Amino acid sequence: MIEVKGLVKLYGDRKVLHGLDFSVGPGRVCGFLGPNGSGKSTTMDILAGLLGPSDGEVRVCGHDVVTHSKEVKAVVGYLPDNPPLHREMKVREFVDYVARLRGQKSAARKVAVDRVLEDCDVSDVADRVIGNLSKGYRQRVALCSALVHQPKVLILDEPTEGLDPNQIVHIRELVRKLAKDRTVILSSHILSEVQATCDDVIIINQGRIAAKTSLTEEASRSPSMLFSFQGQGSDAAASWLREKSYVTEVRPFADKPGTLVVDFLDDFCREGADANVAKLNASLVQGGFGVTGIAEHKGGIEELFFHVIKSQNQGGLTP
Repeated sequence: MIEVKGLVKLYGDRKVLHGLDFSVGPGRVCGFLGPNGSGKSTTMDILAGLLGPSDGEVRVCGHDVVTHSKEVKAVVGYLPDNPPLHREMKVREFVDYVARLRGQKSAARKVAVDRVLEDCDVSDVADRVIGNLSKGYRQRVALCSALVHQPKVLILDEPTEGLDPNQIVHIRELVRKLAKDRTVILSSHILSEVQATCDDVIIINQGRIAAKTSLTEEASRSPSMLFSFQGQGSDAAASWLREKSYVTEVRPFADKPGTLVVDFLDDFCREGADANVAKLNASLVQGGFGVTGIAEHKGGIEELFFHVIKSQNQGGLTP
């Protein structure tokens, strides 16, 4: 549904996107993550056909965003981080207005408006003035305007920004429901929401892809533990651990100096796990590595995010 190859964007002499390559398939919810200023919104504007690339190829549902921008806009629904709502209009009136701007005719338009009001759970406030609604309801009304033309691709920029926990859960459930019939890309600073909502994650930093992963694959990673060490003990311990046949990977843990994530073969933790870990701990102590603690490691998108951003920044990349 979405294919991006070598995407570059320049603003004058400043390059903000440095040759992005990624794809998102049908029926997938993809989380698009990155620090402020990383290029997320620029990329989303290009995918929506609102901004042209400086170089590279971007296709949405087979349509090139440069040569067939009209076709791209017809198949994309876009919810920006600050959605434009006419707060003095009533909900149904506003959604009908957007449908008319989309060129929908009278009979089909009424059906489309009724359908999207129901899909976004705002039928109960259809005759209320938008400005009198809570932010959660206003966000759902904005979502109606992005969906009224039945797009095949839905792009959501910070859809839960400023919402309370109940509203966030409602939007999360709504996104999962909508994804059954379309491709969804969403950006968010709430990493736990991405973990709960998305199938895939793309992390962008300084205009470059820092990581791409399936959350299903992350969840099925080898069992792992956290080992903490005094001083510089983790460096020597990392080298020692990598030599063990039952260890598959050793890496620093996010922003906690002196702590390692150690991944093991399934067999190591399947039978006699406690005894195996105890023996390993004893060996580390005897080796004088200064181990100070052991804990179960549950992983997750937060660790991946901070690990790849830190690693890329330490590589000396510049915007």
